[in-house]
Amino acid sequence: MLPGIFDSTIFSGGRCIVSGPKPIRPIHPKTEIAPTRDAIQRILERGWWGQVKIHGHRAQIHIPSQDRDEIVVFNRQGQPHRKVLPQDVSSEVLRIFRPQSGWNVIDAEWLKSEDRLFVFDFLKREDQVLDAATYGERYELLPRVYKSQKIMTLAPLKSLDACLAVLADPTPHVEGLIFRSPATRGFIDSGIVRCRKRPD
Repeated sequence: MLPGIFDSTIFSGGRCIVSGPKPIRPIHPKTEIAPTRDAIQRILERGWWGQVKIHGHRAQIHIPSQDRDEIVVFNRQGQPHRKVLPQDVSSEVLRIFRPQSGWNVIDAEWLKSEDRLFVFDFLKREDQVLDAATYGERYELLPRVYKSQKIMTLAPLKSLDACLAVLADPTPHVEGLIFRSPATRGFIDSGIVRCRKRPD
């Protein structure tokens, strides 16, 4: 009897081959700096970029080029989100980020209460994983000039005043700042640092 497509054979090495998007290990900050003027000034002087930290749900969004394939959204643990991306948001994702061929993968925070996406990284483009690129190079690939009620690309913050303004922002979903090294290649945790707002 012939083996089934998911059965182990001498050619499969005992591994099951499953088609479809696979999550890319997400970057996650392991360290943080104090939300003080001096600490922020020092990290900016080293050439790092600030970025608004949204208190949402991490969403790694896999976007197909083909109509027959569906958008897949993974959480930080590499599992599909239980909530399906709403149709109006999916349409906007396809309009702005759809590849010509293969798959694109973007990293975002999903504010589920408002069904809005805050995009901050490009992980795969036209089926090529961008782990050889610096964060600065990946950011340059992100679309930034578009109008959308559902999607926003988070801009880098390079001045002390801009970073301090974020920390003073009372908006509930603004958690603080993330600092990224634009010169760090790949998806390395040491290239990202958290800076939380002071609790009230």
